[in-house]
Amino acid sequence: MTIGMQLKKLRKETGLSVKELADRAGVSQSYIYAIESGTRGANATKLSTIAQALGVPVADLYDVYAY
Repeated sequence: MTIGMQLKKLRKETGLSVKELADRAGVSQSYIYAIESGTRGANATKLSTIAQALGVPVADLYDVYAY
């Protein structure tokens, strides 16, 4: 699963619209759409901010866990 797909999944699970997430993270709606669609990447700082806005650890965006 890509970061964009995982972001969309987590956003929907938390019940946030793209606008609500963008507002919380301080980014544009088009930026969130671009990440979710895979047409744009995000740096670690932005991913951290988005994860905080979702209320999840940044590792949840990667959908990768070390056991």
